[in-house]
Amino acid sequence: MPSQRPLTAEEVHRLTPPDRNRFADLLRVISIIVVVVGHWLIAVVVVSDGEWVTGRLLEFVPATRWATWVFQVMPLFFFVGGYANAASWSAAAARGVPWAVWVRRRSRRLLRPVVPLLALWVPLAALLGLAGVPGELLQLGSQVAFIPAWFLAAYVLVVAAARPTFAAHRRWGLGALVGLVAVAVAVDAAHLSGTPVVGYTNFFWVWAAVHQLGYFWYDSRLPGSLGAVGLALGGYAVLALLTTVGGYPVAMIGIEPGQRSNNSPTSIALFVLGVAQFGVVAAVRDPVERWLRRTRTWAWVVAAGAVAMTVYLWHQTALVVVAALTIPTGIWPETGVADLRWWLLRPLWVVLCGLVLVVLVRVFARFERVGEPRSRPGRIRAAVGVVATTAGIGLLLAGGLYDPAQTAGMPLTALGVLFAGLGALGVIRNHPAADLRTAEPTEQVTGP
Repeated sequence: MPSQRPLTAEEVHRLTPPDRNRFADLLRVISIIVVVVGHWLIAVVVVSDGEWVTGRLLEFVPATRWATWVFQVMPLFFFVGGYANAASWSAAAARGVPWAVWVRRRSRRLLRPVVPLLALWVPLAALLGLAGVPGELLQLGSQVAFIPAWFLAAYVLVVAAARPTFAAHRRWGLGALVGLVAVAVAVDAAHLSGTPVVGYTNFFWVWAAVHQLGYFWYDSRLPGSLGAVGLALGGYAVLALLTTVGGYPVAMIGIEPGQRSNNSPTSIALFVLGVAQFGVVAAVRDPVERWLRRTRTWAWVVAAGAVAMTVYLWHQTALVVVAALTIPTGIWPETGVADLRWWLLRPLWVVLCGLVLVVLVRVFARFERVGEPRSRPGRIRAAVGVVATTAGIGLLLAGGLYDPAQTAGMPLTALGVLFAGLGALGVIRNHPAADLRTAEPTEQVTGP
């Protein structure tokens, strides 16, 4: 079938429903850009005295940890997702769509782009291992490439819980949010007291609480300009207290394994950061929404949103490719860790990563265009799919996509669990996507 010509900016503008939340789509795109560029900037990959030195800039230059208060934008993903899921579930429920069908549809749209990432990295790492590449290097590289998938594990759980959490919001409003926050605080306290494992349940409780903020947005209950500024300032003030008096780390992302972190397991500090960001978003909404009424501006947002998940999932692979091709070969100039030369070369590093990412997006963006699953699964199958997918991603994040102890280096148990979950959610099988000529172009905007 011949490919369709791209929609013009005017066609995109004309086909966009009047009630489309353009600001939410822009926030998705901005969040992706900040995450991608931020990860590239803070990645430390150098060779010193013949040894690889890898890590994050925050580890080597502690003063940069404060910057994560701006550049840690995952809360944006989740409260924008709260808005989107409230709108989607409300529309589905009004049409009589069962929860299992809705969850499967949302999960397929979200998870389909991860399949080619696995299809490339798992056999590639195995082949490189057989070719003699050190196992620890392959494990590190595959872990770095797969790190973005942590968001999928947490977000799929939150999406699956959207029906009861939205119902709780409609019944109790602020009380439902307070309840989630109270559980998250209790889990934080248990984790800090040394209770094993329980802290990791905050991957759900904290992000579900941030997601709940989006329900207030859907109900048009955003604060006015003055209230929004107060919410932002109050959020950052509480965050300052948590990090200076409460003992929480300043960095809003993880730094070193084994150290106390706000990110793994997720701490209540990230909810507070989300409240501050929610205030910032509410404060700037009106002028930004006016700007998004411009035809070409909106067309750019739609185009960027259409490949957002591909950009997000593949940006670390781009980093690994650049590092592997330039550093061990001696093409990249030798630098110290975060010395002047390292800083001066950062723009070139970002440009090279960007060029590789453009190629990857051209190849793999097609996997974002998904059709509807053909079967109508029961609730148990959908629930098992969500749990297995989350567990499988978690296992792969812990061990990487290469395990020297396994046959051919393949983490077969983790892959088996993940693909069982993906199969139950209808993610693996390819179903034709709707023709863009008969669908709203903004349906191609992806993300939370």
